[in-house]
Amino acid sequence: MNEVKVGYLIIGRLKSTRLPKKLLLEIQEKPIITHMIDRLKLAKKVDNIVLCTSTNPQDKPLGKIAQDNNINYYFGDPDDVLLRMLNTADEFNLDYILTITADCPFADPVYADKIIEKYIETDADLIRQFDLPHGAFSYGIKVEALRKVVELKDSSDTEVWGRYFTDTGLFNVLDVDVENSHHNRPGLRMTLDYPEDFEFFKAIFDNLYLENRIFSLTDILTLLDKKPEIIKINQSCGQKFKKRFIAQSEPKLKRVSRVSSALIIGVGLIGQRHIRNLKHIGINKIIALRSKKGHYQKLPKELGVIEIDSWEAACRHQPDVAIISNSSNLHLEVAVEAAKQVKGIFIEKPLSHTLDGCQELIKQLQSDTVVSFVGFNMMFHPIVKNIIKYSNENDLGNIINIQCQVGQWLPDWHPYEDYKNTYYARKDLGGGVALTMIDEVHLALELAGLPLHVYGEISKYEKLDLDVDVCSDMTIKHKTGAVSQIHLDYLQQPAHRNGTVTFERGWLSYDYNKRELIGQKGKQEPSLIWHDPEDDFNQMYINQIQEFVRYVEEGRMSHKFDGKTSIESLKVVDAHFKSDLTSSKIEIERKERFSF
Repeated sequence: MNEVKVGYLIIGRLKSTRLPKKLLLEIQEKPIITHMIDRLKLAKKVDNIVLCTSTNPQDKPLGKIAQDNNINYYFGDPDDVLLRMLNTADEFNLDYILTITADCPFADPVYADKIIEKYIETDADLIRQFDLPHGAFSYGIKVEALRKVVELKDSSDTEVWGRYFTDTGLFNVLDVDVENSHHNRPGLRMTLDYPEDFEFFKAIFDNLYLENRIFSLTDILTLLDKKPEIIKINQSCGQKFKKRFIAQSEPKLKRVSRVSSALIIGVGLIGQRHIRNLKHIGINKIIALRSKKGHYQKLPKELGVIEIDSWEAACRHQPDVAIISNSSNLHLEVAVEAAKQVKGIFIEKPLSHTLDGCQELIKQLQSDTVVSFVGFNMMFHPIVKNIIKYSNENDLGNIINIQCQVGQWLPDWHPYEDYKNTYYARKDLGGGVALTMIDEVHLALELAGLPLHVYGEISKYEKLDLDVDVCSDMTIKHKTGAVSQIHLDYLQQPAHRNGTVTFERGWLSYDYNKRELIGQKGKQEPSLIWHDPEDDFNQMYINQIQEFVRYVEEGRMSHKFDGKTSIESLKVVDAHFKSDLTSSKIEIERKERFSF
C-alpha cells in the first residue's frame, strides 16, 4: 500500500442538553477537551489532528480552543456528522481517518496507532476495538468507504452512524482483538454525557493528574481496580446511554431498486398468506414454482399467481425477490438456486433444519449481494415491539432472566389435516417443536444477547406417536450474564404463549392469547402497558414482509433478521439437541466476532 495520509478527527459540538457545554467544563484548570487533545498528540502515526465541529455560532469557541492547542479545525454541517467528516477529510486531503467524539477524554493514542497499523495490513473499511472501555477506542475509517456511505444514506441526522457501515453488508468491518487482558473492559463506560460522568472524570484526574504528564489507560484501570467506588459514581448512567444510543442508531438508506415481482416456493397455508400480503402491499406479479408432486393441490383462483414448474421458467419471469416457505429441510437447497436470480430471499423460519450448509449459503448471498431475511413473524407482534419500546424508555437496568412458555395440542393446530403428515411433525422434513417454534429463541437472543452455552432436555411422550421432539426445554446462558428458560410443547390444551422478562428494576409479563403486556417498574404498581383484544393477527406478517421489501430496496445485507444473525438461533437449537443426547452443557462455538 502506498503512503497513507492519516488524520485524527475529534467530533464535537456545544449543544448538549444533558450536560450544557460539557466540552468546556474544566478539570485541573483546563477544559476537558484540552486534556483530550493533549492525549491524542501522543499518537505517532497521525499526520493531522482536526477538531471537527459545526457552523453553528455557539460552536465558535471550539475553533479558538483548536488554535490555542496548535491543531486544525473545521466548521461543517451541524447535523450530518458523516458529511462533516467527509468534508473535513477532503479539506485536509486525508486518505484515512481516526474518529472519536469529543466527550471521550481518555481516548487512547496507543490503540489509535494500532488501528492504523491494522489498516495498512488489511485495507479494511472500518476498524473497531470494542473490547476496550467505551470511550477509550477510536474508529478507523477509509475515506473512500466514508464517501460511499454518504452517497447511500437517506438522512441528514447521522450523529450515531456506525451501523451505516455494519448494517449494509457492503463494507469490510474488522474488530481488532485487545491483546492486553487488563485493558479488556467492554462493559466500562468512560464518556462524558451526564453530570455523574463529570464527577467520575474529576475523581480520576484528582488521583492521577500531574502537569506535563499524560497518564495511561493502564494507570486509569489500575486506579479503578484499587478504588471501585469511583466506577459507582456514574454506573447508573450506562443503561440510559445505551438505550439512547440504540434508539438513534437505525440507519436510513436510499432506495436503490424497486421490488415489483416475487417468486414463491411453497404455497401451503403460510405461502398463501405471503401471497395475499405481497399483493396487499402492492406487489402483484407473483410466480409460484410448483413441482406438482407430493401434496399438490390447486391454488384458489383469487390468488392470481403465475404457476410454473422449473427454474428455467422462473428465470424468464425475472422475479425481484424469492419467498421460500416450503418444508425446512429444503430451505437451503432452494435458496442456493433462488440466489442466482433475485435481489432478495425471504426464508420462513427456521433458516434450515440443520447447521450444515448454512455458512456456505451466507457466503454465497454475500458474494452475490443478495439480501437475506428469515421470517421470525412473532418478532413483529405488537407485544414484542412494546417490550423493546418500554425497556428502552424506562430505566429498568439489565435483563436478569427471560422465561417463555409455548404450548399447543398439535392435532388442534390444523384440525383440517392429518397432523402426522405435516412438516412440523416429521423429522425428515425438519419438524419438531424446537425448530417450529424457534421464534422464542430468537426473541431471547434479541433481548438478552448472544448465547454462551445451552442446556437442553427433551421429554418423551408417546401420545402423539411422532419421531420428533414434542416437548423441549432449554436453558440459555447469554454473554451478558442473563439466563433464558424456554419451554416448548405440542401437548397443552388450551394453546397458550406467554412469558416474563425480569430486569434489575422491574419486569414485563406478556400473554399472546390475552393480547396484553403487563409491567412493573421499581416500587410502582403493576400497570397494563399494551392491550388490544381486536389486534389483527395478520398485521405482523404484513409488517414483516414490508420490512423485508424495504431492506431489499435499500440493499441492506446486514440486519437483525438476516441469514447470518439467524444462524445464532439455529445454533441454540442444535446445542439443545446435543445437550439432550449427552446430558451436558453445550458451549456455543463462534468462529467470528460479533459486535453490538
